[in-house]
Amino acid sequence: MTDGLILAGGKSTRYQSDKALAHFNTRVLTNVEYTAEQLLPFVDRCFVSTNKNNNHEIRQLFYDVNRLAVIQDQEPLVDRGPISALWSYFQMTGKSQADLMVLATDYKNINPTVLKLISDKSAYIQCGDQPHYTICHIQISENDFRRQLRNRRFRWRDVLETAHCDTVYIANFNLKNINYQEDLQ
Repeated sequence: MTDGLILAGGKSTRYQSDKALAHFNTRVLTNVEYTAEQLLPFVDRCFVSTNKNNNHEIRQLFYDVNRLAVIQDQEPLVDRGPISALWSYFQMTGKSQADLMVLATDYKNINPTVLKLISDKSAYIQCGDQPHYTICHIQISENDFRRQLRNRRFRWRDVLETAHCDTVYIANFNLKNINYQEDLQ
């Protein structure tokens, strides 16, 4: 059973407002709603990882969506990006093994074609020379993840390494990670 993990708990400091609640891809849907719409066809259940500041608003967006749960960063790993999301997933679900398609909310032009490429394998996407580590499919045990953390390996790339993720290369695709408002132009 594959779950989805949507990364919506970032601080968005460089963007200067919450990217999960912004509108990169449509005027109607927030980025977190758009991301869920793209990811839900590929997973059995989806978890949206939030921070304490946007949790309430994101919960309201998804209050009646089947197969979707909103989770908040859990101590002691708060404000550590995707690491916090994975930690919270294990804490909230009680699972000892994760089979997760992970997708951040700060991508422009994400679509099912890209997600299909990683839906059946442990991998992340790379467009040209740009790796997109937060568009990935990982299979990792909670024990392996905890071991990684005990070894002070707190980067998301470390998770991908622990999960033995391959790289799926895409040429000539305009996938864009948005960090600043100017990146939208």
